Amino acid sequence: MGRSKHLITAFTVTTVGAALLTGCSSDDPDTDAAGPTASSPAASPSAPASASSPAPAETGATEYAEPAECQSLGLASDAKLAGKDLAACVAAAFAAYGTGTEYMLNADRAGTTRFRVGDDPALAGDVDGADGSRAKNSFVSLGGEEWIKSDGVWEKSDSKEAVDAELGRKYRTLSDPQVVPDIVGTFATWKVDTEKALISLENGKDVHAWRITNAAHFDYQGAEMTEYILWIEDDGTPVGAQATSHTGGAPKTVSQHFYDLGEPVTIEAPAA
Repeated sequence: MGRSKHLITAFTVTTVGAALLTGCSSDDPDTDAAGPTASSPAASPSAPASASSPAPAETGATEYAEPAECQSLGLASDAKLAGKDLAACVAAAFAAYGTGTEYMLNADRAGTTRFRVGDDPALAGDVDGADGSRAKNSFVSLGGEEWIKSDGVWEKSDSKEAVDAELGRKYRTLSDPQVVPDIVGTFATWKVDTEKALISLENGKDVHAWRITNAAHFDYQGAEMTEYILWIEDDGTPVGAQATSHTGGAPKTVSQHFYDLGEPVTIEAPAA
């Protein structure tokens, strides 16, 4: 069977519920009206930035065992999958790995986030500025508390929504891996492509993953999701996501790659 070389391209997201997936425009009001940049995260000029909190400890990665939810999924060429089953597999896979790194491209803005899932979830990310400056802002979410670094100074924020507003994009909210199964579980039926796609990740690795799409438009907390694409490997490992939705106005663009899953991460509260 031949291999199709689908690289994750820009995907569009508008408002979700109370503007969950709507790109904020606190520092670049003209960007929201612009069309999406047609490039993959791997091809984006903004490479993953250095971590805002201490580097991961030099220990081994978590050994991944395919969750039962993925073993029973029925993932195969041209298969149709139930949304609740696909969502359960993705959520279980993230939980099995426990940690990872995510690269996100939102219109002209890129960001890299380290995450930890489970009983003690946490996020730490760096986001490029609207002027193209790399890692201009950073954020940390830990123990139910939020911090944002702007102009080199860390400050505690009231909520993840406040962090999103300060970043100018929904990076804090969208970088939470749980958003992916939440969206997937909203729609009833998903279709697997006949061939795997080639995805180039930001850690330099190429993987072949199944491309899975929604069979029709669906609503996710007030946003009409016209297309959502999920890439996962045979064992349920999440590779990336791409979505297109429209709730009036110009479309917004967000892309995600997940990599270094299971690798240890260190996420700490910023020094006062």
